[in-house]
Amino acid sequence: MKSLFRVLVLVCCVNIHANAQSKSETILFEYGKYNLTTESKSKLDAIIPKMDLEKLKAITLYGNTDADGSLGYNFELSKKRSKAVSDYLVSKGIQPNKIKQNFNGENKPVAQNSIESGKQQNRRVELVFEFEAKEFENTIFNKIEAETQNFEGKSHQDIEITGKEGTKIKIPKNSLLKANGKYVVGKIKVELKEFYKKSDMVLANLHTMSNKEMLESGGMISVTATNNGEKLELKKNSKMTIEFASKNNKSDMQVFYGHPKNKEIDWNTNPKMKPIEEGDTEVGGYMMFVRKNKNGVISDTLISRETRNFKRDSATVKKIATLDKTILESGKLGWINCDRFYKEGNKINLFVETDLKYKPEVRLVFKDINAIMAGYLDKDKKFVFNNIPIGKKATLVAFSTFEEQSYLVLKDIVIEANDPIYLELQKTTLEDLKTQLRKLD
Repeated sequence: MKSLFRVLVLVCCVNIHANAQSKSETILFEYGKYNLTTESKSKLDAIIPKMDLEKLKAITLYGNTDADGSLGYNFELSKKRSKAVSDYLVSKGIQPNKIKQNFNGENKPVAQNSIESGKQQNRRVELVFEFEAKEFENTIFNKIEAETQNFEGKSHQDIEITGKEGTKIKIPKNSLLKANGKYVVGKIKVELKEFYKKSDMVLANLHTMSNKEMLESGGMISVTATNNGEKLELKKNSKMTIEFASKNNKSDMQVFYGHPKNKEIDWNTNPKMKPIEEGDTEVGGYMMFVRKNKNGVISDTLISRETRNFKRDSATVKKIATLDKTILESGKLGWINCDRFYKEGNKINLFVETDLKYKPEVRLVFKDINAIMAGYLDKDKKFVFNNIPIGKKATLVAFSTFEEQSYLVLKDIVIEANDPIYLELQKTTLEDLKTQLRKLD
């Protein structure tokens, strides 16, 4: 019964350490010895590289002996064994001030001292590694990769590609340069990713926001070009044209460039447009601002005939029409978004609460606007969405994946002034999470 009790105590201690972000190891010693064996050194050599030393708070050593010899002798022997382990850890780079030592002598056996095998288990130093509390990491975006479409072209020819979703891109010949400013010669590989569905945007960690301001999107793409693995860029004053696959976009859509920011893409407008000097021309009942160059006519922005006073700030547009086609220019490769600032209606701030344990992502997905907003945490640990149009229907989405377990909640709402909305995450599978998010499309 006494041995069983000791085993149960040891098991309980291990569980307590686990909950406290700790890990235990045991080093055994030869009879009457305190020097480390080759086997013991090898074990410590294998343990130390696997530790996260930046998060290591402390290592507590517990020196122990069998019951042979006097109490005083065994106490000193346990002290020497603990010191031997401590010295070895310090020699391997562990800071001395992180090591604590305890000496038990023969008082805390884990096995019977009446048999040799039990004595061997008692001649030991126990090491308990204590680490900073583990931070949860939402790994949902590590598990989902958007499809990359590959195309090939030649440097001395126009490169024209059409994506699976319908995006059409034209890169003029001789317009791509290497990072050192030299022209490219030979084959060019172009990679394209397209995002038109709301579910695809959410799963790719994309939103329609510029510095927390709401945007309405006509589609997002990522386009890159390489030559023999070397990344290319458009030369100064060169433009590629993009015909987005989306239909019925508002006529004040413009190019927004994506910039990585805290694992997300933040969108900013391109530099100011050059004045239109060549005039404008009519295309199918709509006006197309044009700029002529030696390669011909390139479209800049389409607008309706009624909005001849069009300006970049959509708040000044008297009437916004929709277009069958949206063709924009970009002076850069990379992340590109066909967007407009959404300035319609009265606005409020929306607050959302949810369990932060698994660090969920929270999105506000509009039903009748192609817009997705990402919430940010305020000092009160609430997710905040700024300047949301009152009366619009939307779906709040919170989702996360932690240690292979996925969590999800969707809640349909109408934007109105109210108390914070609470979202309760539910366990789900990754595949079901994807299926549920497709309902946003």
